[in-house]
Amino acid sequence: MKTNENIQYLRGAAALSVVMAHTLSTFTEFKDVGGFMSVILNNLVLVGQVGVGVFFIISGYIMSMTTVNKTGGGENAGKFIFKRAVRIYPIYFIWTSVLIGLWYFGFILKSHEYTSGKIIASYLLLPYISFKGDVIDPILRQGWTLIYEAFYYLAFAGLILFDKHRKRGIYILTAFFILLNILSEFVTSPTAQSFFSIHDIYLFVVGMLIFQYQHRLLQAIKTKASRWLLLLLFCVLLATITLKDAAMGDYAQYVHYLAAVVFFLYIFTARQVSGWVLEIGNSSYSLYLTHGFVAMAYALLARSGRFGTPMLIVLGVVTFVVAVIVGEISYRLIERRLIFKRSTVAPAAS
Repeated sequence: MKTNENIQYLRGAAALSVVMAHTLSTFTEFKDVGGFMSVILNNLVLVGQVGVGVFFIISGYIMSMTTVNKTGGGENAGKFIFKRAVRIYPIYFIWTSVLIGLWYFGFILKSHEYTSGKIIASYLLLPYISFKGDVIDPILRQGWTLIYEAFYYLAFAGLILFDKHRKRGIYILTAFFILLNILSEFVTSPTAQSFFSIHDIYLFVVGMLIFQYQHRLLQAIKTKASRWLLLLLFCVLLATITLKDAAMGDYAQYVHYLAAVVFFLYIFTARQVSGWVLEIGNSSYSLYLTHGFVAMAYALLARSGRFGTPMLIVLGVVTFVVAVIVGEISYRLIERRLIFKRSTVAPAAS
């Protein structure tokens, strides 16, 4: 079984890719550099979707790892859901409340109007569309991935309930997700259509598959040649996203998925990982939840029109660094104290 350091490194890299993407998206929203460079910058924003894919694969892997020796039944299914709720909800509640408070007192998002239904759905991580469109958009916007995480946890708890959470659960969940994709074409609710039509949920199953067959994978990807091949493939996929993403239309999402899988396998099969990215893996959840606040501050500066392109680039780098620092502070002062010292959920099993 792979060490927790590899998973933590993957968490750190995934979180950093999301922060980079949101910082870049703020820059490109207010500054058009023009030409081919503008295309590259806009496509680089989509690298954040690769990071989200890595997060989903991690969840599938970790849920399989932490329950592999657990028996089925209602009691263990209930314990599983309780531990997952303790892990994701408290700090998410805190930062959602901070955002709602800032909005309510008119400091940010002044053009937004949030109904009580929207607020309740956001707190409970329920799918909710509050405007004309097809996007699930909780108030803390990056919470959309947590909605899918919560849905996956419920589905996985169902497998535990019927003691099917091991190898057979992979095929059951795959069939279940396929059925939901098909049914999404026939339902009339825009929220249900948007939520159940997404293909990202299959990445949870990919994580389960990697756990189930990890010994074979480690055996197959142990030579330098095989690892160089994985790295080359990832670079090709990254270049494809950067240069051709917009031109691929709906097919682009599958390049994102494949890039997430390849990157996961490359880091997962590494003999040793170290460095600051590994350290950020510990604070990745806090970083994921808090970086939007720093990005909003950057957006205010960019919107003011007082800064030219070079200075906005510098401020973007500063935004990235400050977001990492804020995430680390949130982890040390809130998340670690609130979760890890008051529950049985270990950091490496989150």
